Amino acid sequence: MQNLFCYEEDKTLKKLTAKTVLNKLKEYWWMTVAGLLNAVTLYTFLNPSNLIAGGFSGLSSAVTHVIEYFMQTGHYDDMMSVVYFVFNIPLLICSVIFLRGDFTFKTVYATLICTAALAIFPNIRFPQFTESRTIAIIFGAVIIGYSMYIASEFNGSNGGTEILARIVAKYHPEIDLSKVILTANFVIAVAGSVVVIIIKDESLAIIVYSLAYVVMGSMFMGMFKRGFNHPQKFMIVTTEYEQLAEDITAYFGRGCSCMDVCNDNPSLPERKIVMVIVQYRQRQHLKQLVNARDPHAFVFIKDVYDVFSRPAFNRSYKIK
Repeated sequence: MQNLFCYEEDKTLKKLTAKTVLNKLKEYWWMTVAGLLNAVTLYTFLNPSNLIAGGFSGLSSAVTHVIEYFMQTGHYDDMMSVVYFVFNIPLLICSVIFLRGDFTFKTVYATLICTAALAIFPNIRFPQFTESRTIAIIFGAVIIGYSMYIASEFNGSNGGTEILARIVAKYHPEIDLSKVILTANFVIAVAGSVVVIIIKDESLAIIVYSLAYVVMGSMFMGMFKRGFNHPQKFMIVTTEYEQLAEDITAYFGRGCSCMDVCNDNPSLPERKIVMVIVQYRQRQHLKQLVNARDPHAFVFIKDVYDVFSRPAFNRSYKIK
């Protein structure tokens, strides 16, 4: 019996090990995609239009413009990969020292993938988009937003200011890092655009284009993270709480919570708060249901950006 138990334990351990390896391969596959998308954004959409991204990507672009101007090489895209990697080396070293762990390995890996792609693209004549800066901003923002979303979902990053943010957050968690990162990205985008204006004889509009790209990239990352059918929380103050709870359970196929209301006026009928979370596309159905059951109900709605205990929330609940 003891030998049989040991055999079953070893078999289970092997299964768990194989599953862990497959999960790691999946994570690094997606980090490969994130690094490639970051390179595509820079090479295909931003560099041909002389746009400056936020973070160290934008800083690398601006410095590469300066080097090309003084060296007169005419090989901007070839130098971009080298400058990008050189600027990220100190940050990657800091990440290894102060952060370590899974985040650091994935960030180093994504940075190497992006650097390699930036070096290879000019040699294989990867397409570049030069027809319209507006279109370049839109597509570039969508792609970089998705790249940042993938990296964050698998506990990694594309390097640059995201590493600094992690280090600062480790020792000063009270600081609002989102504002710090946004401010840093704005400063880099503006300063880099001024360099482009001087060197490339661009108009002041290049600053507006670059800032628009930075803002839109962050917006698209948030949209991918929340999903396009993100949940919403309904708080319904009603006298028909029992019937409404039954209606919600029957129609949406989920439970809801009832909470007591402190009633300052004894002459008013008893009320309770019915709380339920539905998808964005389901909100109109719930509004109609509440209005049909209790037209005088007081309802307020809040966006819910994460249901971490049920990651398959959007796929699990459907309207009957």
